[in-house]
Order: sequence, then structure tokens, then C-alpha cells
Amino acid sequence: MAEKLLGQKADEVMGKFYDDVISLEDEDGNSVAFEERPLTKTLSSSTTTTTTTTNLYLVNKNKIKFPVAITASPVILDKKIIGAVGVFRDITKEKEMDNAKTEFVSLASHQLRTPLTTISWYTEMILKGDVGKVIPSQKKYLEEIYAGNHRMIELVNTLLDVSRIETGTFMIAPELTNAVKLAQSAVDELKPQIDQKKITLTAVFGADIPLMQTDPKLLHMIVQNILSNAIEYTPEKGKVELSLVLDNEKKAVLLKVADTGCGIPKNQQDKIFTKLFRADNVREKDTDGTGLGLYIVKSIVENFGGEVWFESEENKGTTFYVSLPLSGMKEKKGTKSLI
Repeated sequence: MAEKLLGQKADEVMGKFYDDVISLEDEDGNSVAFEERPLTKTLSSSTTTTTTTTNLYLVNKNKIKFPVAITASPVILDKKIIGAVGVFRDITKEKEMDNAKTEFVSLASHQLRTPLTTISWYTEMILKGDVGKVIPSQKKYLEEIYAGNHRMIELVNTLLDVSRIETGTFMIAPELTNAVKLAQSAVDELKPQIDQKKITLTAVFGADIPLMQTDPKLLHMIVQNILSNAIEYTPEKGKVELSLVLDNEKKAVLLKVADTGCGIPKNQQDKIFTKLFRADNVREKDTDGTGLGLYIVKSIVENFGGEVWFESEENKGTTFYVSLPLSGMKEKKGTKSLI
């Protein structure tokens, strides 16, 4: 199968450098640097986990390009990584099916948003008394309609964000941004939920963080999604810590959000950034979740050229880390903003 996909015979490639045989490109058609390849990362990593990458394309000897899923696993001897095994497979059919689903979700969401917005407007007018006095018994039900409709609008907007990310139609509009002020605004927005659950929130901001050339809306989405998850899954009177500091070694800004919440089961941690995935231990506690927030965060961070990872232990809490390069975001033309 490797011979068929690569368009080369085994005896033609034996003895050659792997980088000269396997030609990889990213979704924009750029050649993947040697140090960024899954196998290279596995060999140079200190961790012993297997990683799977699905956003790369292989170009074979006949210049035929197709999407591949690559799994890189370390070979360990005496607790040391002495090699790695790479497995790749053609995922053209999966990509085609996923694209069809994305287009359907986008179309359906666009069609849903207009009537939902109309319902919201008219309900708000009635609640304000613009079309006559509302008696208390009616107001209670109208408020439930308004709140339920608002949740639907949020879901539709989230689905639209996902479809824009996956079709590459979202735009990035960088501008000089104060990351500290932006993070503080995200904290302020979530204060009602923090106060309601009597959560102790500690925020630490580095005084030496410079202005960054980035899209403030996208940066806000990163902070808001991770912080709101921490608050959502931390029990009453729990603790949440947020810090934004300069990482001079990586020439990046490091966002850290730690909580004392329910944590992520170890056997499901590799799926946490997967679209629509929700861990078993939170399904019953939070019935309104979509499983899209962290998927969106990872997609934005990767477009940012940054990294996102976490540490978690079930029933003891989770800590998320986001490393954002000081070089900032590059402008990207698109049809829509994510917000």
C-alpha cells in the first residue's frame, strides 16, 4: 500500500532519507519543514505519547496530492526514545464527507439565524411593554422563550464559526492589541457566573507583555472559551487561576488557566480537542454544552502559529496552556469574521 500511495517501489527508496521520499504539504500548499513533521516531533519530544495529525497532504512521485492521517509513535528502550514508527493513510473520502457535512451545517445555520433573530427581537419588544402591558404570569414564560431562543442563536453562531474555520473562509484582521486588557475584559464578562458559584478567581498579568499584532476578536475567543470552561466545570466555592505572562525563551505569551473542577478522564484526554466531543463525566452535569469550544480554540491557535495543551486529573482539576508567538497573527482575507 505504501508503494501504491507513494508511486515508488521499496527498492527505489531504501537507503534514502525519509524527507526525500515523503513530500508533505499543509492545507495552504506550503511544504512542511523537516522539524515540523510528525515523526521528527516524536523523535525530538520528551513525551512518550502517540500523536495523530490529519491536516497534512502527501504529494507522491507522480505529483498527485491527497490528504493523509499520520500517526507517529515513539519506540522506547530503557525509558529512552530510540526511534519512531510512522503510519499514514489516505483520508480523501473522509475529507469529502466532512466537507459535505460542513457545507450542510453552514447552509442550515444561515437559514436558522434569521428566524431566530426575529423571534428574539419580537420577544424583547413584548417584554419591554412596547406592544402593551405584560402581566407577571405571562412575563415568566416570555423570559423562558427569550432565554431558550438566545441559547439557540449562540449554538447557530458557534456552528457557523466551525464551518468558516473548516472551509477556510474566516478572516484574520490583526491590529496592535493589549493582550492583558483583553484577558481582563474576558474575566469581567464572566463575573456574574463567578459570583453566582462563589468561585475564587485569581488573575496574574505580566507587566512586561508588549502590544501584539493580532486579531482581538479571535484572541478574545481563545481566552473566553478556556476560562468559561474552567468556571463551568468547577464546583461551587472552587478555585480558578488565570495568568498571562511573557515566555522569553519561546518569544511568546503564555496563557494559563487552572481549575479545581471535575478534570478529564485519562482514557479520553486524547479526544478533548475533537469536534463535538464531550467527556463522559461532564455530560450529565452540563446538558447545554456543544463540545465545540476547545475545537474552535485549537483551530484558532494553530492559525495563530501557537500551541495549546493541558494537564488534567479526574476529580482534581485541569490546567490549560496556550502559547501565542509575539510575532502575532498574519492577515488573512476571508468572507466572514468568526464573531
